Amino acid sequence: MSDPRSKDASPRVAIVEALRVGAPGALTEETRRAFLDTGMNIVLAELGMDSLGEMEFCIAIELKTGVTLLPAELAELKSTDAVERRIRERLDEAARSGAGTPR
Repeated sequence: MSDPRSKDASPRVAIVEALRVGAPGALTEETRRAFLDTGMNIVLAELGMDSLGEMEFCIAIELKTGVTLLPAELAELKSTDAVERRIRERLDEAARSGAGTPR
């Protein structure tokens, strides 16, 4: 299995896995497939995550990617596309600086 922090690991897969934890039942199989296969964007507020769900989502993202997101950032990011961009930005910053774990 590859390191989830490698460039080849998909932030979109990490987001789906994090949504399973933070917003259980919010993604139908059809929505999950559309998100992964067609690049569908999901508005986070529409998922009904409570504060615990947001925390669990952020923890799952960090475990899968090494990127730290705070629940307060989710209100600013608003969507899965924005979360994906943030993850990619931080992974790129870490790669450029030679840092082991992005924050």
